[in-house]
Amino acid sequence: MRRALLLFLCSFFLLAPAALWAKKEGRTPAKKPVAAAESHHPAMAALTLPQEGEPYDPQNPPARLRVLVALGPSTYFIKDGKPHGLEFAMLQGFESELNRRRPKSRPPIRLQFIPVDAGELIPALREGRGDIAAGMIPFSESLKSLVGVTEPYASDEWCLLGQREQALSFATLAELPLMLTSGSYARRLLSQQDKQLVLDEAPIGHNAEMLLRDINTNPEQQTLSSRAVYKLWASTYGKLKLGECLSARSPLVWLVDQANPALANDLNNYIASRQFTSLDKAIELTRRHLIVDGKVERSDKVTSMDKLAIFSPIFQAAAAANNLDWLLLAAIGQKESKLSPVIRQNGPTGVMQVNPSTARAMGVRDPHSNEGNISAAAIYLNYLRKMYSREGISEENQLYFMIAAYNAGEGRLAQLRRIAKSKGLNPNIWVGHVEQVALTSVSRGMVDYVSTVNRYYLAYQAAEKARARQKKSDVK
Repeated sequence: MRRALLLFLCSFFLLAPAALWAKKEGRTPAKKPVAAAESHHPAMAALTLPQEGEPYDPQNPPARLRVLVALGPSTYFIKDGKPHGLEFAMLQGFESELNRRRPKSRPPIRLQFIPVDAGELIPALREGRGDIAAGMIPFSESLKSLVGVTEPYASDEWCLLGQREQALSFATLAELPLMLTSGSYARRLLSQQDKQLVLDEAPIGHNAEMLLRDINTNPEQQTLSSRAVYKLWASTYGKLKLGECLSARSPLVWLVDQANPALANDLNNYIASRQFTSLDKAIELTRRHLIVDGKVERSDKVTSMDKLAIFSPIFQAAAAANNLDWLLLAAIGQKESKLSPVIRQNGPTGVMQVNPSTARAMGVRDPHSNEGNISAAAIYLNYLRKMYSREGISEENQLYFMIAAYNAGEGRLAQLRRIAKSKGLNPNIWVGHVEQVALTSVSRGMVDYVSTVNRYYLAYQAAEKARARQKKSDVK
């Protein structure tokens, strides 16, 4: 105890003057290391392709494309630790099509999905925070003055929605209130129609899917719904039906930067191809994963940031002790074990599938308990980060190398980097360099591991930030 007190006092009197001097001199605080608590994923700070001086080349697409996607219970959500949604399903098909025509000897192209609030899609795209914007976006001529627009990938229509026994026509509903959310596209459509309707404001925080849930239990309520959203949720809420529809249909499009027309053309080619994942197919793929109460942040079951809720206190404690973002630990845990611990006395064990020898090297005696297992993983990741940071590697590549070394071991990664250098590739860059060597020298599994963990981590972090903004907005 005396020794601990002495160390604390020495540290205080040594560090406090330096801190005061830094404050007095107005020095900026040290930059947070990559994957630190409350840090931004490096992909969120990157610029769009044209601003980097690399216009999209359909013959040689970049290894990473960032998709700004509307966070919502129909468009993009996380359940059981994995991303789902209509836009995710359709654009996964685009990723597959890009890789179908890519030589097998080259690392696969990956879409990095960055979930944001729907109202943030166009501003974020114009600011260069993504390459594609997706969110069941209805086409309008005014969009063309702001962003690049693809051909429509589907056509939607908006119809009255209520319970099955109701007569749902605009004539019969003239005197009844129509419940709509404040940001509903239906409001804009109705303003363009000669319909004499009484509009009622949905409760604060409600989205269109939550209205469907409410109407399923309340025959006195009606709304104007997207047919696509209704089709997605019809089997979940069996009492609902569509009635009369507005005459005008709404083409749905994807958006790109105006300076990148070649990307829009490639998306158009995908939409016109046999490989296109249609909206109807996306509905089929997404329906089985829906979060039943229409909310993204919670559910009646253990879903959404779901199993993460069970382990989050342990993830957060281990991450805090090592200045890590707990969501990186969660992403690795999801890939390693689907957050379902598998205990082995010999070999990889626990939720993080840590080797007992690695755990002991990190000073952890019990690698099989959840606490010890996750702690060992956090200490090891912190060790890897410090090692790659000292080598002057960029933040994004530090993250890739941390994940790759976690999967294959730091010694194996060092070997791959030496091979990359001998082949004239950059040993400090993962995408297209060390990744290329890993693909030919190890297996596609290591490359897929890095891509998958990175995709989970990016999705978790962006979704968490969007939820935090929503919670702050709800408080106001």
